[in-house]
Amino acid sequence: MPLNNYPHPTAVVQHVYEQVTEYLMRSYPIRDLPLNLRPAMVMVTAAWLVLLGILGMAPLPNLPVNDKALHFFGMGFATFLLYFVIDVPDGPHRRVWYIRRAPLLLTVIFAFFVGGIISEFIQGLLPWKTFQWGDILANLLGSSLFLYLAHLLHARSRKRMEISTLYQPLSSHVYRDAQGRQHTFDASPTSHSPAQPSSVRPPSPQQGPYRHQRQGSNVWDEGSEAGRSSVEDLSRDTTRGTKVFDIGDEEELLDSPLPGNDDGR
Repeated sequence: MPLNNYPHPTAVVQHVYEQVTEYLMRSYPIRDLPLNLRPAMVMVTAAWLVLLGILGMAPLPNLPVNDKALHFFGMGFATFLLYFVIDVPDGPHRRVWYIRRAPLLLTVIFAFFVGGIISEFIQGLLPWKTFQWGDILANLLGSSLFLYLAHLLHARSRKRMEISTLYQPLSSHVYRDAQGRQHTFDASPTSHSPAQPSSVRPPSPQQGPYRHQRQGSNVWDEGSEAGRSSVEDLSRDTTRGTKVFDIGDEEELLDSPLPGNDDGR
């Protein structure tokens, strides 16, 4: 079997990443609310929060990990997951600011206030835990950083989606550019590579670049046609030898008598 038939590792990883992302980002509408819920993200977030609860509340031995780093990355990743639990679909309700910012508001309430501050006070009530302000600071810093990353990722994916909906592929494999040249593309449905131009046909004399404007548009108006015809007649008379203008004509015009005036006045 030739090597070209084997899948490339990067292509396989990209395909798996796209499939997993599509499954996690699949959302369903919530009844009586202009919001969508991602069930897969709910399950992943719930599993991560349960793990953080066990590490933070259970009487476990000291782990060989820095406690502040554990608070920073643990609460930060929980914030990242919480941001993608709620989705706001396109529609007129996006004009309302608190609906448009629903993922951000829910993340701030549950990640920053409940998870970052309230949970630490609850841990302080346990006899095997001690309250530390440094844990709250680590939680808030980690949540802030991962919330910023989640917001950037969401904005990037939304911009990519808008571009994909605005710029649709060409319906035909042949198109004509602004210079009137025809370009033919070989784009088969089974090919995953972008279409490449296969041939370029220059415009014919009868079909100039101005002959392929949109239907209903007229580049030359009647005045332009008249001006162009007069220029062509002038050039034609000049080539035939017709005297149009010579140097010294202005002197003859000055020396010649005016009409109606004679020498016998």
